[in-house]
Amino acid sequence: MDIWGRRGIPTGSGGLGIAAGFLAGGVFLITFPIWESTLIAQGIPLLAAIVLFAFAFLLMGFIDDATPISPRFKFLLFTVAALAAAWRIGVVNLLPLGEGNVLQLPMLIGLAGSALWVFTLINSVNFMDGSNGLAMGSVAIGLSALGAISLQLGSPAGAAICFCTAGALIGFLAWNFPGGRLFAGDAGALFVGAIAALASLYIIRRTQLSPFVPPILFFPLLADALLTLLWRARRRRSLLDAHSEHLYQIAHRANWSHARVAMVYWLAMAICGGIGFAVAVAPRNGAPWMALTGLAVAAIIIAQLVRRYAVKRGIAEI
Repeated sequence: MDIWGRRGIPTGSGGLGIAAGFLAGGVFLITFPIWESTLIAQGIPLLAAIVLFAFAFLLMGFIDDATPISPRFKFLLFTVAALAAAWRIGVVNLLPLGEGNVLQLPMLIGLAGSALWVFTLINSVNFMDGSNGLAMGSVAIGLSALGAISLQLGSPAGAAICFCTAGALIGFLAWNFPGGRLFAGDAGALFVGAIAALASLYIIRRTQLSPFVPPILFFPLLADALLTLLWRARRRRSLLDAHSEHLYQIAHRANWSHARVAMVYWLAMAICGGIGFAVAVAPRNGAPWMALTGLAVAAIIIAQLVRRYAVKRGIAEI
């Protein structure tokens, strides 16, 4: 569900289950001395901060599921939380451009950009949580790729966060996909979006991963959410109102099943995960931004073609 309030379906308990599964995975890991020492060596306070901020977003989502919060107040809460989380976990202000060139941003701009990443990914996951299995399965794939990259680059603690969350999401999907017996709700979507965004910042800080890689890993979710908002903005429609103009919603109106829609997005996520892993370990540090640019161009073309086709069939507005 998007944070502005899609209602009418069971919510909330699925998100709590995902969070519980994440904690269970973490507790299980630290029962092994080798993992306990690894986590301590890589900084327990920083890892704890990720968990605390993720649970803060879970709480906001749970409250919103029970008693809807006004869009403007919610926007303010998310902005403050995203800024605080980015400041604590790690501000990204170095952008590798290739050939040894690095763009160094002023700290305030880096903080704003890092907070924007947190804000955008969390809301993109929430916007896309409207079809059984789509968002939660997609995040599981993205986190699996991010965890593999973290291991490859020497941060097992970052990988542990990613894999614990991915495991919890797989357990949730057994109840959510394809029949929809349980839903993540705002609580679950905000929680897993926060983990994905903050784990990305943590891994960038610990491994010097290019900051262009995480957007590649979660690109299908980001592209649908952001291009839909851009499409609405160009038509002077409110960005805060609930709507049904995402590409996955158009697919449903074209009689695509929940399973078919989810699998298409999962395939796209797997492809982006492979691309992200390849450019993350590539010797050329300009590869990530070039790959991200190519994906952006492809997404714009695909979105335009889908919308034009949908308009011709009468299942989307101009």
